[in-house]
Amino acid sequence: MKIHVLPVPQVLRPSAQPFCYPKHNQDYGVEQDFFEYVVGSPRLLTDDPHEANWHYLPVFWTRWHLNRDYAKHGREELQEAVDRVMQDDGKTFTICQYDDGPLTDVGRAIQFLASRQTPEGRDVPLLSSPHKKPFWNPRKKYLASFVGRVSTHPVRARMAEALHGLSNVFIFDGDRGPRFFVRRTMASYLALAPRGYGGSSFRFFEALQLGVVPLLIGELDTRPFKRFIDWELCSFYTSDPENLAAFMDTLDPDRLIDMGRRGAEMYRDCLAFGKWCGFVLRELEQMG
Repeated sequence: MKIHVLPVPQVLRPSAQPFCYPKHNQDYGVEQDFFEYVVGSPRLLTDDPHEANWHYLPVFWTRWHLNRDYAKHGREELQEAVDRVMQDDGKTFTICQYDDGPLTDVGRAIQFLASRQTPEGRDVPLLSSPHKKPFWNPRKKYLASFVGRVSTHPVRARMAEALHGLSNVFIFDGDRGPRFFVRRTMASYLALAPRGYGGSSFRFFEALQLGVVPLLIGELDTRPFKRFIDWELCSFYTSDPENLAAFMDTLDPDRLIDMGRRGAEMYRDCLAFGKWCGFVLRELEQMG
């Protein structure tokens, strides 16, 4: 397979953004990671757009929109620049982490989205910088935990209401920093990972990195690369937060410990920065 990197102007790949989320994260995400992966793989590349199987549209959508006050400005400029470089939208793809997607008409181009909110598009992981683990793993105290803002999306409030009062579930509505998040997550068998404003959750992949089983909650199952990854071995998904307590009562702690180990291996070998990009290529190959 050969990829032609469309010659977008450098201004469409800003060098920085005004803030990072989560707090521990560095200014680097899946958009930058895939770009570095591709340009660092000369065997994949061709300068001839006709020889290429796929055209890659390397816009850093998230930095562009955040630098313009959450896409309140600059969308016309972005659209005009994209229109100038697009050659064949039927053989074009792009990687987008921004919660609302590119917010640009890319025609039939395939959108690999880190926080998909509709049935359209294909999922990629929503990654942040790896957490620093404590020297000693915290003792397990909770069946499940959640540390974060409950108000971000209604599904989070529904989750919190459904689990209110359960002594084996820890829910903290707020932000006390990465160390607090890491220790509470690692003290749990399950990490509750409800969707946020976007359709995915940083928390899902943070839990995998920490060796804790994530439980994604949302209208859409945005776990990526389902053709290649058996997610049932290391994670759970539900669209029904009201039945969480009944579901969690059926889980065996020893099984969850084993799933957590599998998840950590999956993250390290397949989903960390620089690792997940190969699955995008495999999906493109299957699409012809």
